[in-house]
Amino acid sequence: MSKRKPLFVNPRPPRGACGIWGSGRPNPAGGAEFAPSAPAFAPSAPSGDAGAAMARPFAAFAATAALLAALALGHPALAPEASAQIAGARPATPQDAWNPKPAEGDFTVPLPCELSMAFRPVFIPEKGYLGELEGYFGSELQSANDETQSFSRRHKVYVGSPLSVDNLPEAYRATASAMKAKLSSDSDSRQLYLVGKYEVTVAQYDAIMKEGCPFDGKTAALPVTGVTWYDAQLFSERLMSWILQYYPDALPAMTDDARIVGIIRLPTEDEWEYAARGGHMVNRDTMNSMDFFPMELGEEASDYGLYYDEGAPPPTAPGRAGRRKPNPAGLYDTVGNASEMTMDAYKITVGSRLHGSAGGFVQKGGSFRTAYFKAVPGAREELPFFYRSGPVKSDDMGFRLVISSVNGGSIRRINELSEELSRASATDTTLIAADPLKTVDSLIQSAESEPEKQALQALRQNLESYNTTVNAGRKVAVRAHVWGLLYTMLGMRMNNAQMLNASAQRQIEINFIKRINDMIKEKNGTPEELRKLPEALAAREKNLARFQTFIEDAEDSFTVMRAHYETLLLEAKSFPQDLVLEQLDYVKQDIRGDDYFNRELRECDTRVDMHVRDVLQGKSPSKIPRTEMEVQAVSVKPPPPERR
Repeated sequence: MSKRKPLFVNPRPPRGACGIWGSGRPNPAGGAEFAPSAPAFAPSAPSGDAGAAMARPFAAFAATAALLAALALGHPALAPEASAQIAGARPATPQDAWNPKPAEGDFTVPLPCELSMAFRPVFIPEKGYLGELEGYFGSELQSANDETQSFSRRHKVYVGSPLSVDNLPEAYRATASAMKAKLSSDSDSRQLYLVGKYEVTVAQYDAIMKEGCPFDGKTAALPVTGVTWYDAQLFSERLMSWILQYYPDALPAMTDDARIVGIIRLPTEDEWEYAARGGHMVNRDTMNSMDFFPMELGEEASDYGLYYDEGAPPPTAPGRAGRRKPNPAGLYDTVGNASEMTMDAYKITVGSRLHGSAGGFVQKGGSFRTAYFKAVPGAREELPFFYRSGPVKSDDMGFRLVISSVNGGSIRRINELSEELSRASATDTTLIAADPLKTVDSLIQSAESEPEKQALQALRQNLESYNTTVNAGRKVAVRAHVWGLLYTMLGMRMNNAQMLNASAQRQIEINFIKRINDMIKEKNGTPEELRKLPEALAAREKNLARFQTFIEDAEDSFTVMRAHYETLLLEAKSFPQDLVLEQLDYVKQDIRGDDYFNRELRECDTRVDMHVRDVLQGKSPSKIPRTEMEVQAVSVKPPPPERR
């Protein structure tokens, strides 16, 4: 993995700028001043064998003292059962506590106490600000003794983001653009958000929430747990305030409105799950069909997360950040370790949608104590914000953060959104002879009373909403039409490949039959060989007839598939041309894999794209050469027949 230097180096904050909260004296603006502090480092042990011997009891004593002190102070990161794991562990370094596995493309923001926080960009491969990823999240996995799981089944979601590459800090923009360019030929730079690469660690939490930059190497790199949903919100608020005071340029920003910056907050449930499922690195069909994300051959879910696996000793505490493998989006510990809070209130699933009743908050990802079915990205659990005893917290629940922004964050963005909304709500006159919106506008202009005018304006709003829904459905229909063309082309090419193979096998049988007939005619062979030749000849002639029949059937199938393909091409002309071209680009997002199937689909897509564009320009589908629907013929030299 690349050891690329972080974008933002976090020097010691200005004097008086360490992350101390709650004890500073109020300033005139109503906030709190920062008091100076420095990171605490453990003394180094003497070198050599003697030093090692001295260090062992010292380390044990230090670990015990740190554990007792933390428990006495009510440290949120420690659970009683964690002591066995903490004792004797290699002390974490500051790097371990915020980015133990640096990688190309990491986006970092500074924290107090010479720490930082690493994020990964997650792209949403859609066009425009109104583009949104459509998918089915949640999970069908259930526990036999947990009836509430039926409330959390798969449901339809839409994921979008207000941020684009243009909003990112200039020093990171080229990196993000290069990552985007690898995913799609689409030049539209919109739609991304930044997700915490790791769960927030104890060291990061303490740097913001405690005085004096405390740093305990035994616990610093563990996910912070034992905090409430409100603690996570307070941490986000204080982190934002500190960054804006000392490193405001480290955050995304709107180019034409200096007031609007990127916002560090808890993720929504859908933001969390899309990223945990692999984000832009996993195509939609795979994401919608799996409870986990794709893994390499021989890998298991436990390679990516710490959770309770039946038959194995149960874990007793969370592990350090980044100890397991990252998911396809480059995120660590989205499976197990510490369960993670989200911004959203929990809603039960009804059919394929979420019910309107908002309950507690959504917890995702499972923890080291949960079984696999609760650790998969789609698992959803509801926790109350409060019990009667107080706000809810758990020693196996933490959080990670995202960076996003606001939807109406600049004049330019508002104008572009308005234009996209107008296009989305406009009536398609290719399908509707008379534009009802224009008719209603005319009626509004000629309205004789204010109540009549208001009623017509309400009708117009309803028509706009209806058109938006219809146009969204039409996009799905055109996309399905493009996929139909793609799979028909795939069928023709596979049929042709089988035909070529059968033709090669037929030629082999013809060569065998000729060779056997020559041997019979010339009596070339021993008496025993000559006696077996008629039987061998009959077997070869039977094979020849079988391959000949297959070729004839395959030719008939090709004719039927070509007719269907030509029909689909003609039907594409009935849709708005710009919508067809948009969906041709859209499906390219789903066939980026390196496996044989995706490579073949890309070959098919190249031909379909060309044929659709030709037909839209007036070319007849029947004029498309057959060679453009076939695989390249490969000459096969049959081996010589063995002597009988």
